[in-house]
Amino acid sequence: MESLRTAGSKAWSLVGIGLVLAAVVFLVILLKPLAIAIGAALCVSLALTPAVDALVRRGLKRTLLAALSILLLLAVGAGVLLLVVKGLASQWGELSAAVAKGVDRLREVLASLGMQESMAEEARESLSSHAGSLISGLGPPLDHLLGGLATVFIIGFVFLFTTFFMLKDGPGMVRTAVPWVPLGPAWLAQVGRIIRGYVVGLTLLGAFNAAVVALGAFALGVPLIGTLVVVTLLGNYVPYLGAWVAGAYAVLIALASGGAQTALIMILVVCLANGTLQTMLQPFAYGAALRMHPLTILLATVVGGLLAGIIGVMIAAPVAAIIQHTVQMLRTPPTPVSSPEPE
Repeated sequence: MESLRTAGSKAWSLVGIGLVLAAVVFLVILLKPLAIAIGAALCVSLALTPAVDALVRRGLKRTLLAALSILLLLAVGAGVLLLVVKGLASQWGELSAAVAKGVDRLREVLASLGMQESMAEEARESLSSHAGSLISGLGPPLDHLLGGLATVFIIGFVFLFTTFFMLKDGPGMVRTAVPWVPLGPAWLAQVGRIIRGYVVGLTLLGAFNAAVVALGAFALGVPLIGTLVVVTLLGNYVPYLGAWVAGAYAVLIALASGGAQTALIMILVVCLANGTLQTMLQPFAYGAALRMHPLTILLATVVGGLLAGIIGVMIAAPVAAIIQHTVQMLRTPPTPVSSPEPE
């Protein structure tokens, strides 16, 4: 009877945790910007927590360490932005010349085909006849641009705000959450380890992408290889968009230094690093970091992408690891407590 009661309790715990995970995934899909900000804050705070805890044991205040961590993140972001702007400024003359050369080449091709004058005349007539509609049509794109900038600002603010309080009040938050978790603090500790492993997997993928881009830049004779490595590595931590923005930066530097042909080759290198090679390496990187079989990671990533798109691809590996760990905990019988022998 006791074994039946234990099995029923484990089954209901599994059902409850499954419903919670389903609700979390639904909220992530529904509130993408907020979910990205909170998820990034959770990953960063859990990655920094061991260092913060070690310094707290040495007598430093947790509030001060949380504030210093936020300043460190801001400094890293400002440093990367400075590297990008400085790199573009140093190559601006070459970049402008390469763009002008490309435009001249396009004009020559059009002229050889007898299309230049006719196309120019058609463009002039189209502009003059549709000038009003073109001007009015600029409104929606500008609205989208301003809305996108506002969204990025809100995501950044929520990320920094949440990270600060997770680092400052992390132990208290865990103590508050323990009564609501059926499997107790051991499950929460393991979830923290899984998320830290996910950050390690991201770092491995970022280092791999940076190495591929650096090797391609070196082979092509592209300058600023150190800047490309830093931008590519840190861009990998920004969900989906960061890696491609870093790739676009590498392509611009390649265009400035070697022209259109070098830029085209760099595009292939970036697509290879961020696409084919990363897809092949991802199951192994996350599998090693999360202690899971690469095939499980691959199948979870495919299912996550089918269910929730890009967000599903990003969270598939840690969610699969959490589910696997939960099932293992439910299948492991509790350690019996031996009663003291009578004297």
